[in-house]
Amino acid sequence: MLQDFRYGVRMLAKNPGFTAVVVLTLALGIGANAALFSVVNGVLLNPLPFPEPDQLVTLHQSSRISKPAPSLI
Repeated sequence: MLQDFRYGVRMLAKNPGFTAVVVLTLALGIGANAALFSVVNGVLLNPLPFPEPDQLVTLHQSSRISKPAPSLI
């Protein structure tokens, strides 16, 4: 296994352009995976910081705006 590792390192050292593409692709993939997991963990997996989150209610008040009365001129 050590010989295979050394061979792989030699081949990557021979082709620096390919090595840069591989390292960049892995870095972007790992970074995107970590970012997505952080969002999913924070939004979906963690419970809300309230004692009884299933009983939360939101209230909205709206008012109708009526048309102004026509002026008599």
